[in-house]
Amino acid sequence: MTHTYDRIVDTLSRNLVLAGTSFGIIYWFIEASIHTYFFKEGPLSSQVLSPTIHEIWMRMIVALLLVIFSFYGQILINQRKRAEAAVVEREKETALILEHNPAAIILIDSLSRKIAYANSNAQKMVGAPIDRILGNACHKFLCPAEKGKCPVLDLGQGIDISERPLLTAKGEQVPVLKSVARVHYQGREHLLEAFFDITEQKKMEQTIRQAHAELDQIFQTASVGMRLIDRNFNILKVNHAFSALSGIHGDRAVGQKCYDVFEGSMCHTDECPLQVILNGETLTEYEVSKKRSDGSSLTCILTATRFDDPRGDVAGIVESFKDVTELKKTQMFLESERDRLHRILFHQFENVGIVNAEYKLEYQNELLKGHTGGKAGGFCYQVFRDRNQPCEICLMRKALSTGKIQRFEFDTRAGRSFQHTYTPFIDNDGQGKAVVSQRNITEHKASMAAAIRSEHLAAIGELAAGVAHEINNPINGIINYAQMMVNKTDTDDMLNTVSRRIIKEGDRIAVIVKTLLSFARRDSEKKDRVRIHDLIEDSLTLTRAQLRKDGVHLKLDLDDTLVPIPAKAQEIQQVFVNIINNSRYALNEKYRGAHDAKRLEITAGMIADNGHSMMQASFTDWGTGIKPELMEKVIHPFYSTKPKGKGTGLGLSISHQIIENHGGRLHLQSMAGVFTKVIVELPVQCAN
Repeated sequence: MTHTYDRIVDTLSRNLVLAGTSFGIIYWFIEASIHTYFFKEGPLSSQVLSPTIHEIWMRMIVALLLVIFSFYGQILINQRKRAEAAVVEREKETALILEHNPAAIILIDSLSRKIAYANSNAQKMVGAPIDRILGNACHKFLCPAEKGKCPVLDLGQGIDISERPLLTAKGEQVPVLKSVARVHYQGREHLLEAFFDITEQKKMEQTIRQAHAELDQIFQTASVGMRLIDRNFNILKVNHAFSALSGIHGDRAVGQKCYDVFEGSMCHTDECPLQVILNGETLTEYEVSKKRSDGSSLTCILTATRFDDPRGDVAGIVESFKDVTELKKTQMFLESERDRLHRILFHQFENVGIVNAEYKLEYQNELLKGHTGGKAGGFCYQVFRDRNQPCEICLMRKALSTGKIQRFEFDTRAGRSFQHTYTPFIDNDGQGKAVVSQRNITEHKASMAAAIRSEHLAAIGELAAGVAHEINNPINGIINYAQMMVNKTDTDDMLNTVSRRIIKEGDRIAVIVKTLLSFARRDSEKKDRVRIHDLIEDSLTLTRAQLRKDGVHLKLDLDDTLVPIPAKAQEIQQVFVNIINNSRYALNEKYRGAHDAKRLEITAGMIADNGHSMMQASFTDWGTGIKPELMEKVIHPFYSTKPKGKGTGLGLSISHQIIENHGGRLHLQSMAGVFTKVIVELPVQCAN
């Protein structure tokens, strides 16, 4: 019955206009019934269907009032329903917001302090289902604070945010960030408490504090001086090493401008580290000069690194200073010593290198670079000995093993002589190495050989002078006796003929002795005017008999217009004799006996060279010739194409030197197995 009534009321309340109209119709019938049954004014049908005008107006006014009041009531009811629906919807939205809020949300009655609501996050944080949470007093269930000591209640704040411990259902305390606000819920004042678990944050803060402590310890105990500078040049922090380095205590340095503390050569310049980093660089490193508080200067390696603020912008720089003053002094000393050694090695007139125990060439001076073409990384046996593998007896190894200097001399296949010196030492890497010096002693040996030969010729000259004196005396006697016989006999007498032949041969012996004396004697440094004809004839006087004996055909073509030239006759004669003997040897090597092609041609004439008159003498033989690869080697001292024991390798070398000393040229033309032509050119006029 009650439910039926409620449904009717609900139906009416949903449409009061219809209800008012219905009540107006009911009132019409009630009014008709009253007039019929109480006032006996006629039948009911007439009162319902045809009342009087007055009744009609009365009934219409009442019905209209009912409809108006019902319409107004309907408006009020509709507004309240919409308000209630909005409240319900808002409560649903609030419930959804509270439920899906990332924070743990709890509503507590302000008076009873009992928990009226807890969202799912709060249930998880507390560790209990909703039925175990609701109805509990917050100060007994969630908070270790005693009743009457809750800051929000005791101090009357409208909102409070603080870090608190939260009790879980297991009695554990969880650090939380708690936000409390006063709100109205279900018509009563409640406290809305939001909790954020900050356990990880606390751990992170602890880690950060520990990291800060560690960084500060590292910063303070760093072996290099360090300071922190903001973008306005203010010193924020310094370490102990910086205080010791600069002579300024940290308390005095902090807050000062960086350019006023430990002033340097780059302060107030475009190279200022802070300025450079503010302009976009990330790391700078300099060698700078810094001034301590006592006025003394230090040389430091400065490294500047940017540090950023939370937005990623440059907040300033961290500067580190490494004192390298003593290191620079040592470095300068070492560089001075190195440069001194470098100059010594580079200005040596010999090849100098450094070789390690693996035969690797690690260093070359300029002369050695010229020899190797500047190519680095070769092996000593390749560079110095032109070998593909180490020497059988390696004096470099011996020097390293004994610690003693080793020297030796050797001759190359090119006819040059060298002296090697190996000096062992320990390099700064702890490895044993050797300084190798290679000295070209070819000219020295040639000079020694020439000196020995000169002394030998001098001795021969002295001996020849004595022999010539002993020969000239009997020859003169023989010539005189023969002349007496010629004078005392008739021309048709056989004795006269024999005597004349004795005189002729005696004169020839005297000429040979005279020429031998001229060849063997030591000339002075003075040059005389000499005729090439005479020098060639004198040279042939000493060699013609041997040429004739070997079957060499001699052909002379000497220009009669040749003028005398300034020369040392003995030296030029020595050159000609050496060339003639070389030609004779080459012809004998090609032709063991007599042959029509076994010939030597000697020519002499005048030529012009760059506007200067030169005498040119050429000696051409059709002997063995010289191979192309040996053309440049044959004029080197001690290089000889003759077998050992038949040549010293000094003939052409000395001849070349003599001609150069006279301001002339000696050069060769040859074809292996065909011919050799030696050309000697001498100036007609003395050089200025």
